[in-house]
Amino acid sequence: MKKSLIALAALATVSGASMAQVTLAGVMDLGVRYTSAVGSTVSKVSINDGDAARLIFSANEDLGGGLRAMANAQLRFDPTTGFNQGANARPLFQGETRIGLAGGFGTVMLGRGISALQVPNGGNADPFGVTTVAGSVYAAGFATEYAAGGEGRIDRGFWYTSPNISGLTLSASMSPFKVTGSTVAGATGASKTHYSVAAVYSAGPLVLGLGTEQNRGADTLTQLFGNYNAGVAKIFFSTARISGGTAAEQANAGTYAASGSNVPGQSSKVAADGTISNHTVGATIPMGALSYRVGYSTWNGTGASGQKTDSKIGLGVRYDLSKRTYVYSDLAQTSRKNNTGSVTATGNTANTKNNQFDLGVRHAF
Repeated sequence: MKKSLIALAALATVSGASMAQVTLAGVMDLGVRYTSAVGSTVSKVSINDGDAARLIFSANEDLGGGLRAMANAQLRFDPTTGFNQGANARPLFQGETRIGLAGGFGTVMLGRGISALQVPNGGNADPFGVTTVAGSVYAAGFATEYAAGGEGRIDRGFWYTSPNISGLTLSASMSPFKVTGSTVAGATGASKTHYSVAAVYSAGPLVLGLGTEQNRGADTLTQLFGNYNAGVAKIFFSTARISGGTAAEQANAGTYAASGSNVPGQSSKVAADGTISNHTVGATIPMGALSYRVGYSTWNGTGASGQKTDSKIGLGVRYDLSKRTYVYSDLAQTSRKNNTGSVTATGNTANTKNNQFDLGVRHAF
């Protein structure tokens, strides 16, 4: 449950000035996970953070005339160690650090956060929400930012979200910031700039989204996704294509995180001028406090010699203990072919099957 924190109360009482409402919220999710295909130095059983643990600080002030000021900061951490996410490789406030204004014109934000296309992606396209071993939306791992922990997020950015117009919402993000790849072999100049645009239509039982974005290496992601609530089940789908920039464009952006980062052992990025495709279908079936989940995905990593071609099936069950707490368990199997590598400490499997299981509990406050 969100807890309101009243800041500067004494000063406001004396002066009569309006105050911003500050809230603190968060998520904790931990469970036991089994992974069959790991290297000899890695345990098959582990304690893992499922849905990324975070503390969310939000401020909202009514400025009058329908105008509001907003500020958000999400501190992300690994609850199994107490460190920042990614073994301290990611920023302390990995989730978001943005400030902006909202009114009849829509919402404008500045700072660091999830790109316009990635914001609606996971929850609308994946029945597992991209948080468990059965999570099926590989496209959510697209390397938006060329930095550790940059998957789906952009630094030094600008965001605009339109008002809802008869169910249609338009959004865009861009970052004028450029990096240099001067220390990378083949680099000749500065990187591209980021842009992302998305349109999401939501009316009654239907949600439908379409968008595209470019990262600093000129890799582009185009995705169509959505879901339909048929009552007895909610049906999800996603189809996405990642196209690599040229070798020079990628080199100018330096090194960066993986496109498709939740595919174990996937190569560091889409190949220059290469393509990767991903298709996903899934469903959630509610039965009171209990709900079932199923998903199937294919990942065609044809961007470079030795990249993986995966298919993945996931099954899951969730039981709501309250509005804020639930327990869950999932089974998943990933089948891989066309991989020239071998089993490594990071779980890079050579033309085999990887079986996973998790059992966890999640609490939002």
